[in-house]
Amino acid sequence: MIDGLNVAQTHLSGVILLAAEIDWRGTKAEVVRPEIDWKKIRSSGKPCSIALRVAPFSGQNREADARIQFILEATRSLLEEAHAADVPITEFELDFDCGQEDLANYAKWIRLVQSIVHPTRFVITALPVWLNQSAFSHLVREADGYVLQVHSVPTKNGESMVLCDPRLARGWVERAARLHVPFSVALPTYRCSAGYDPNGKLLSVAMDSVQPAWPPGTHILEFSADADEMATLVKQWKQSRPVELRELIWYRVPVATDIRNWQWKTLSAVMSGQKPLHRLEVSHEGENPCDIAIANTGEADEPLDTVVTANWEGAAFVAADALPGWSVEVEKNRAVFRRMPGHRPILPPGASRKIGWIRYSQFTTVQLELARKVETDR
Repeated sequence: MIDGLNVAQTHLSGVILLAAEIDWRGTKAEVVRPEIDWKKIRSSGKPCSIALRVAPFSGQNREADARIQFILEATRSLLEEAHAADVPITEFELDFDCGQEDLANYAKWIRLVQSIVHPTRFVITALPVWLNQSAFSHLVREADGYVLQVHSVPTKNGESMVLCDPRLARGWVERAARLHVPFSVALPTYRCSAGYDPNGKLLSVAMDSVQPAWPPGTHILEFSADADEMATLVKQWKQSRPVELRELIWYRVPVATDIRNWQWKTLSAVMSGQKPLHRLEVSHEGENPCDIAIANTGEADEPLDTVVTANWEGAAFVAADALPGWSVEVEKNRAVFRRMPGHRPILPPGASRKIGWIRYSQFTTVQLELARKVETDR
């Protein structure tokens, strides 16, 4: 994480650290606090914010009051930890997906959080659906600003097939600006797998290399942030945006161990408003047998929805095989490698993947062609 933070400091004006997550198990709170190397963060000398993520709850009862008190204590503890480490916190972010019918009650108790955070800048995350609620205007004025989160995993199968719809995002930003309250916009950089039950309800989401143990019958869908669309969105906002939109926040910072996130070369291009370069190349290694591989020499993750054709002359075919996830068909002096249905590998920038091999009766020159797969998996 620290390596990712060091690189982030050269690309971004600051970082937001997820300092703790609070979940609820019945009436009890469960807290996850990642280990933060405050010494290295202090040595970076760059602005640092911290975030507290809280699982949803609602109501105005004794149980809700106990949960609010727990959130207040967690807020105080996080700030004290940073202060003890001599790390100046420029902003405290409360990430709470409140039910839209409970926004008025939320506005009441975040005043208590504000009193603990003050004089540090205090912001809350906000969902686009909140913009429809009359209580939203009052809510955001209880904080120093808010982060409009225009990306999400659909809670029901069939609602959407994208993490962030640029058209909707532009509309939400325009509506938010009418409140004349400063805000930020959070844009996605990640891929994820979402599992839905037979009724279409979201069960859980795999956001990193850890795969959930989904029950039998789970329908699994893949979602990803479209780098080209995000680049276009950034370019448009660079050219013209509401004065209330003060900054863009990227979720999440690329780190080497995060296999479901963009690399820095992708994010750097998108941040500048430029679509990243897309380029796949096919090559062979060895004389006989000849190993076939695909390499991503571009700047963005690429799905291997490809067909690779190998042509040769002057040698008889002896044998060929495809690696797992691929098939090969051979006819006369041609071998065609195709991705197997249901196999949708993603190749990150700078990576390569072998897909199979061919053996001939004697050494020969091989010509390789790569084309995008056009048929639809069934």
